[in-house]
Amino acid sequence: MNNVNEYKAEKVQKKISNVAAIRTLIQLFSFILIPGLFITIFSGMKEIWQSTVTGTFVLDDQIGNILLTVGMLVITFIWGRFFCGFICSFGAMQDLLWLGGKHIPAHPRISEKADCVLKYFKYAVLAFVVIGIWTLGVGSDSVWSPWTVFGMYASPWKGLPTEAVFLSVGGLLLLITVIGSVFVERFFCKYLCPLGAIFTLVSRFRIFKLKRKVSSCSGQCRLCTRKCSMLIPLYKHEKVESGECIDCMKCTAVCPAENIRADPLSAISGTVAAVAIAGMSFAGTLNTSTESAIEVSYGYAQIENADETNNTVDSKYDDGTYTGTASGYRGQISVSVTVSGGSITDITVTSAKDDQQFLSQAKDGVIPTIISQQSTDVNTVSGATFSSRGIINAVKNALENQLITTDESANGSESEYVRDDMTETEPFTTKPQEQTDNFDDDEKKAGLTNLADGVYTGTGTGFRGTTAVSVTIKDGRIENITVTSYQDDRQYFSRAESGVINAIISSQSVNVSAVSGATFSSNSIIEAVADAIGEDFTNPNSSMSRWHGHKH
Repeated sequence: MNNVNEYKAEKVQKKISNVAAIRTLIQLFSFILIPGLFITIFSGMKEIWQSTVTGTFVLDDQIGNILLTVGMLVITFIWGRFFCGFICSFGAMQDLLWLGGKHIPAHPRISEKADCVLKYFKYAVLAFVVIGIWTLGVGSDSVWSPWTVFGMYASPWKGLPTEAVFLSVGGLLLLITVIGSVFVERFFCKYLCPLGAIFTLVSRFRIFKLKRKVSSCSGQCRLCTRKCSMLIPLYKHEKVESGECIDCMKCTAVCPAENIRADPLSAISGTVAAVAIAGMSFAGTLNTSTESAIEVSYGYAQIENADETNNTVDSKYDDGTYTGTASGYRGQISVSVTVSGGSITDITVTSAKDDQQFLSQAKDGVIPTIISQQSTDVNTVSGATFSSRGIINAVKNALENQLITTDESANGSESEYVRDDMTETEPFTTKPQEQTDNFDDDEKKAGLTNLADGVYTGTGTGFRGTTAVSVTIKDGRIENITVTSYQDDRQYFSRAESGVINAIISSQSVNVSAVSGATFSSNSIIEAVADAIGEDFTNPNSSMSRWHGHKH
């Protein structure tokens, strides 16, 4: 009898070792290759939610997020929370902490009833995130997420943020998670994880389930339940219906009688799920990864002629090229800012350590907006907040002490330029100035004197559809151009909008060049303005290949 027991014990130990080895190997590779995938998934869900709620949803902009989100939910529906048990680097961190903490004497034991109640708290966390943070913007300017802080420190070879980040709310929550994980296995996954709450709901209906042989298992030993990472009362069920199961397979490995089994084998399901998740991860970055092959340097069309065409516009900045740096997600972001004719004409990110997909989103959104508004007082890009702030603050740093404003005297004498004292934490602003008509007759003849003051509308054809604009005429000149609607991809259209509109206003003519890399969108804006003011313009889009104007 002793030999039989010894054989069973040896067999059980071998099963545990095999499962643990496979799982550890997958977790290690996932931690190294895709440490922030759980953040990417949740960020994708956030993008879809916010764009839908605000009415700004564009399928082309969200296709990557949709593929990643739907793919993950489908995988979870089939295999359960395999992602949580094998792929999530935040879960791997908790497993490592528990490995050392489980041997601590007198560590707390949570009763089955208390555990069941506490697990509902993660749904409250999910509700707060979706309603409070995503919808209402509560704490949107603070580092509240422990994931964010963890992600910054999880890959030190990519760069480290400042120590101040760890002193944030997110840093405090990460510290609580670390301490909790030492004493309670998968502390965050069970009680706090909002993404885990979503996966739990979907996994409740999964196809792949663990089964217990009730005919040969009385449920008295409860060894499988004690070994379960998520404290699921396995002894009560013939099938593991709970959505809390993370497919760690400890229960199948520890049972000496093999009363709990997985069909198909966990190794097969794990391999398929891992491959599928990796594919979804790649697909989720397609909408931003193409930007890595393009030099992201935004400028006005025909800006080289700014000195000749913009004589009537008061300067804001001293001409020149300036450099600045600021902290991003993983380290310093450096930029080069070009000022010509008193305006910001070009911003180039010269170096950065942030992840490419988030950095690209930030550059696509922030840089054109800074150039268009001629100010760093702009919004960050949702889903790439730290990279956005890094770029904004780097531009502020570059232009510090370069801002100039016009101080008009009461008797109308020539303006005297004075420099504003700026700090890195203050947004750039200009002193309010009274608009005066300083144009002589010759200058007015060079303008649009045939148009009465007012607002004119027009349309043009872009890459994917119609672009509509409104053009404001004042004193016979184009004072403002506003795009009221468009159907082209945002990342290309924003480049065209910032370049073309400023070029038209600067030159007071639709005879301007398209922005390189966004030709179709540029031509649509030019055509729409020409249509609004009654100028002749032949849109070359109809004769161009649709794969040349944009880098789609």
